[in-house]
Amino acid sequence: MGLKSHVIVFTFCLYLFTLSTVVSGKGNKGPREKSGRCRGWEEDLRNNLKAPGNITNFLESFNDSISTLSPGCVQSFSLNVSYYNLMKLMMVLNDEYDDLIPGTRKQIYKWVEDIYTKSSGPFGMNTMDIFGWTRKPATKNKDSSSGKDSKPNGGKDKGKGKGKGKDKGSWITPDVLNILGRFIVQAPTSTFKGIAKGATSTICQLFNSSSDLLDKLFDLKPVQARILIKGLNACGNVNISEDATIAKLGQLTCFYPVKQLNMLNNMALKILQTQLLNCTRNVKEIYQMIVANVKVNDLSAEEVKELGASVVGLKISQLSKIPKAAIEGALSELKDVKGWSKGQIKVLVKNYNETKEVTAELLKNLGVLASGLGAKSFGKFKGQELLDAFSLKDVAESANVMLPVQKKSIMKAIFDSEEIDSVLESLPESLVPQIPTDNLIQAGNINLEFLSKDKPWNLGQSVALINHVENQLNKTQNIRKLKTAAKGIPCALIHSLKPDVVNALANNPHVSIDQIRCAASKFFTDKKLRQGDYFRTLTAAGINEILASYLIFEPAIPELRDIPMALCYNIVDLISQANISVLPLKSDRRRDLFKYAMKCLKLTASSLTEDQGASLGSLVCEFNAEDIKTLSKTVFLALIPQLRECGRFTGEQRKALREKIMSAFPLLSAWTEDELTLLDVLLTVLTRDDFKSIPSNDDIKIALEQILSSHKPGLDKSSDFSPLYWKFFDILTKKTASNRKKRASDCKVTPTLMQIEALREANNMWTVDQLGCISVEDFINSLDTLTEVTSFSTKQLIALKIKAIKAYGMNITNELVAGLEKITLGFSDEEVKKYFTAPDIDTVGAISNYMEWANNEYSARANTIVNNFVKGRAYSNLSSTELVGLGYFICTVHPDQIKNISIISYRSAARDIGNKMCPKVEARTALKVKAVETFSNIKNWTGAQLQEIGIVAAGLTAEEVPKLSTSSVSFLTPDAVSSFPPNVFSAMSTEQLRNLGPGNYGAVTEAQKAALSPVQLNALNENIGNTRGGAGAIYWNPVIMLTLLVLSLTVALH
Repeated sequence: MGLKSHVIVFTFCLYLFTLSTVVSGKGNKGPREKSGRCRGWEEDLRNNLKAPGNITNFLESFNDSISTLSPGCVQSFSLNVSYYNLMKLMMVLNDEYDDLIPGTRKQIYKWVEDIYTKSSGPFGMNTMDIFGWTRKPATKNKDSSSGKDSKPNGGKDKGKGKGKGKDKGSWITPDVLNILGRFIVQAPTSTFKGIAKGATSTICQLFNSSSDLLDKLFDLKPVQARILIKGLNACGNVNISEDATIAKLGQLTCFYPVKQLNMLNNMALKILQTQLLNCTRNVKEIYQMIVANVKVNDLSAEEVKELGASVVGLKISQLSKIPKAAIEGALSELKDVKGWSKGQIKVLVKNYNETKEVTAELLKNLGVLASGLGAKSFGKFKGQELLDAFSLKDVAESANVMLPVQKKSIMKAIFDSEEIDSVLESLPESLVPQIPTDNLIQAGNINLEFLSKDKPWNLGQSVALINHVENQLNKTQNIRKLKTAAKGIPCALIHSLKPDVVNALANNPHVSIDQIRCAASKFFTDKKLRQGDYFRTLTAAGINEILASYLIFEPAIPELRDIPMALCYNIVDLISQANISVLPLKSDRRRDLFKYAMKCLKLTASSLTEDQGASLGSLVCEFNAEDIKTLSKTVFLALIPQLRECGRFTGEQRKALREKIMSAFPLLSAWTEDELTLLDVLLTVLTRDDFKSIPSNDDIKIALEQILSSHKPGLDKSSDFSPLYWKFFDILTKKTASNRKKRASDCKVTPTLMQIEALREANNMWTVDQLGCISVEDFINSLDTLTEVTSFSTKQLIALKIKAIKAYGMNITNELVAGLEKITLGFSDEEVKKYFTAPDIDTVGAISNYMEWANNEYSARANTIVNNFVKGRAYSNLSSTELVGLGYFICTVHPDQIKNISIISYRSAARDIGNKMCPKVEARTALKVKAVETFSNIKNWTGAQLQEIGIVAAGLTAEEVPKLSTSSVSFLTPDAVSSFPPNVFSAMSTEQLRNLGPGNYGAVTEAQKAALSPVQLNALNENIGNTRGGAGAIYWNPVIMLTLLVLSLTVALH
C-alpha cells in the first residue's frame, strides 16, 4: 500500500477518533444535585441561606437586586434552612412580590412547600412575635408548652400530602401561611381546599388571629377566593354577613357572594363598600346588586355623591335618566370612580357636555371620563392646553381606553403648536407610543439619562432613540441604563459591542428574541476566535458565563457535543431554562436540543422521574406523542405546569395529551374545579363531547370563567377555546333557564343582561333567533359587552343590527352608530345609504378597525361610508387624524385618490395605516408608492421607517425588495413578511434572508418557503439556529478540517 493510501487511512482514523470523542465525551456522571443557575449576588444568597448565621445584613445589602431573582436560582435553594432566615427572606420577597418574575413567584412557593414536605421543616426557634405577627393563645403549637424549640410544622409532616388528595395542604399551618404571605396564591386549588376544611382549619385560625395577610392577596383568583369564603362559612364563630367580619375579609371582599348582599344591614353595606375600594379586580357585579333598586330620576348631586364608587354599577339606561344638574354637581366624585365602561362614559359626558362648552378647564374636570370626548373636540384644543390637562393622572389614564383616532387627534393638536423637546418632558406614558419616529429623530434632548426612564416606547421609536446614543453604548454602565429603548439596538451594533456589554444587554428584559440571537452569535464567535478549541476545553466556570437564552440559537449541535460529557449536565440545566417555544413548532433546533438533553441525562420518557421532568424545563414541550403516552401517571401530573407553558402542540401531541389526561385523571363525571384549574389551557385538547361529561355546577362555572378571562380572544391563537366557551355557555344558560318562570312568548330562550355580561366572548354561542329575543333595554345596557365579542358570525351581526334599529328607532344618530362598532357590519347596502348619510370622524373612527370592510363583500358599503365622510373634498386635504380614522376603509379608496394624499399627513399617520392589511393588490401598491414618495429611496429605509411603514412594505415589487438594506430587514413587521407574494419574497438575497430574524421567520408561509432556492432556504433557517449547512448537513470539526488540509497538501507534494 503506497504513501497516498497510508495518508488516507490515517486521516480516516483521525476522523473516527475525533468523532468518537465528540460523541462519548470525557466521562460519565451519576445522579446530580440540581445545580441551578445562580449568578453573582444570587450565589451569595444561596450560600448564606445554607449557613447557620443571620442573613439580615446580607439581605439589606442586596435589597435593590432581590426583584431580579431568577426562577432557576430558586430551584437550587437548599431545603436545610433556619426558621429565622426563612422568615427574613420571605418578608423581603413579599415586599418585592409585584416586581418578581412570575416564574420566580411559583418557584418560591414550591421551595417553601418542599422545605415542609420533603424535609423536616426549617430548623431553629419559631418566634413569630419578633416579626410583628402575634397570635391568640388558641393557635399556638401543642409543643409550645414543653419548653422545646418548635417549628411551624412541628417537623411532623415530612413528605406527607404532596399531591395526596385529602392531605393536600396539611403542611400549611397559620405560621406557614404567614411565612408564605402573598405566595400562597401560587398554590393549587387542592391546597386551598386543604387549608379551608373544617371548623378548625388553617384559614379559620388565621382569621381569628391578628394577621393582615388577607388584605395583601391582591392577585387572588376567583376559585381560590370561593374556597376560602366557603372555609370561613365553615368556621364556628365566623359570619360573613356581620359588619365586624366584613371589615376583616381583606381582598376576599372583592369576591363577596352577591346572593348574600340582601342579608346585610346598612352598617355592613357601608363597610363592604369601603372595603371594595381596595379591590384591584372588577367588582361591578357587586355594585350592580347594591344599586339595582336606586330610583335615579330624582337624584340630587349630593345623593349621587353618596352612592360613592357603587355608582359604577348603574346601568346605561339608569345613568341616562339622572338629571343633568346632578351629574354636573357630582362630577368631582364621578371622575374619580374606577371601572366605567365605554357606554357609561359616553352617557355621562353627553349629559354633561350638552350644557357646557368644551374648554380646557372642562377637560381637566372630566378626569377618567375624558375618553368620552370625540376626536373633533380634542382637535379644538391648543397643544399646551392638552399637555396641561394630560399631566393630571386621571386624565392621562383616560387615554388607555381611547380609540386610535382620538389619540391621533390629541397628538396632532400638540405637535401643531409644540416642539418635540417640550412634549417629551410632559407627555404622559399613555400617549408616548403615539409619537411619530420622525419627531423623535428631530429631538435634541435625547440622552442616556432620558432613556433610563421606563417609558413604553414601541420598536420603531426605540430604533430612532438609539440613534441618538449609539456611540455611548460600548460601556456596561451605559447599556444598563437603557430600559425599553434597548429593543431598538440593531444586530450590526450588537456585533460591534464588547462581550461584557453584550451580556448586559441580553439581560435586559425588553430585548427581542432577534437581539438574543445576535448576542448569542457575538458571544460564541468571540469565544471561538480567542480559543479555537473553545467547546472542547470549556469548564464549569466558562459555562457560568453563558446566558440560558443564548442556547436557543447557538452553538450548533455538533459544537454542543464537543463540550466534555462531564459538563453536559450543566449545559442541559441552561437549556431547560431557555424558552425554546419561541422557535417554530417543528423546528429541527427544538428537537435537536431535546435529544441532546435526553442523551446527556440518559433519560427516556418511560423512566422519567418527577425531579428529572422538572429539570427539563421547557424541553418537555418536545415530547412526541409516543413519549407522552409512556410517561407515568405521577410524572405526567407533575409536568402539567410545564406543559401548560408550551403554547402550541402538533395534532399528534394534542391527541396523546387528551388520552393521557383521560387515563391520569378521574372519570370526567367526577371532575371538580381542581382538575380544571390544574389543566387550564391544556383543557383545549379535550372535545366538546368530553365537556358534556364534566359536571355542570357553580364550582365548574367559576373555574371556567377564571380560565377564559385569562386568555383573551384574538390574542391567544395557539389553542381552540371553543369547547370551553360551549361548556361555560351551557352551564350559565341552563342554570338561568331552570330558575326562570316560563312566559307566553315566541322566544323559548331570552338572553338576559346578567347572562350576556357573564358570557363575554361566549355570547357567540347564542343562535340568531335567541339574539333576536334580547329585550330592547337589555340590548342597550349590554352593548358594551356585545361589541367586544370578536367571533360573531355575519348572521349574528345582522340579528343584532335589527335589534339596534328596533331599540333606537329610524333616526339613528352618528353617536349611536359609533356605539354599535362591529355590529355596523350587519347593515345592508341600502341601510348604509339610509343611516350613514353624514358620518363624522368619530363615527368613522369607531367602526373602521374591522378588516371585513376591506373585503369584496363589504366594498360597496365601505365606499358609501367613505364618500359620505369625505363629501367631495380633495384627498390632499385630509389630515393625519382623518387618515387614521379611515382605518380599513382606506383599503377601498381608489389608487388615484391614495396618490393625492398629502405626504405630511401620510408621514404622521403611517404607523396606523401600516397596521391595516389591505387584501387588494391595487390598494397595497398605491400605499407603497405613497410610502416611497414619503420616505424616499428604498435602499435608505431605516429600521424605524420600516416599523412605521408596516404592512405597506408588502407592496414592494421583486425589483424593489432586494434594495432593502440587510441591517434593516429584521425590522420588517411579521405581517409585512407574511404578506409578500412568493415571487417577491424569493427575490430577497441570502444575506437579507439570513438577517430576517426569528420573529419574522415564524411569519414566513409555506408557499414563500417553496419559492426559495436551497441556498436561500438554508440562509432563512439560520434565523432559528440551524447552521449554514442547513438541517442534516455534514458538520466538519475545525480540527478535522485543518488536519485534512495539511495531509492533502502532503499527498499533493508526494
